[in-house]
Amino acid sequence: MKKTLILFCGLLLVSGVFAFDKQTTFGVNFGIMDTDQFKFNPLIWTAGAEINLQLGQYIMLSPEATLAGNGFKFKEFLLFPGVILNFTPSNFFVGGGLVKGIYIGGGDTFVSDDFSLKLNAGLFSKNIKLTAYVITSFDYLFDGMLVGASLGFRL
Repeated sequence: MKKTLILFCGLLLVSGVFAFDKQTTFGVNFGIMDTDQFKFNPLIWTAGAEINLQLGQYIMLSPEATLAGNGFKFKEFLLFPGVILNFTPSNFFVGGGLVKGIYIGGGDTFVSDDFSLKLNAGLFSKNIKLTAYVITSFDYLFDGMLVGASLGFRL
């Protein structure tokens, strides 16, 4: 897991250096997530951080990390580091990318062997980003997926 986190931090650093002279924003977001059955039992909350690198007029690359917690026990978490490529024709965006699930809790850490597909869409302004997304396995595409929404603040 340490190698994965170091690799992810390195990706964020290299991405930030590459886009230093381009329009780049840092954002934090908070939201909720559930399975595709929408029972919200238990409530899964999310908190995340991302760097939005505008590559030209219509493409935005977003390295990100999202932490998901089960209820308010703060004992078990899922960490989803990933990178998303978005098409941004105006204040609307739509895109997809890869995330990797990492379980953290009870003194154990488990890193999934497989990457998952994350598809998202939403709206953004200078200071706010509203996102709806799905995370699904490539093995069972759109079956047993996670569905979420987040409200982000861009700095």
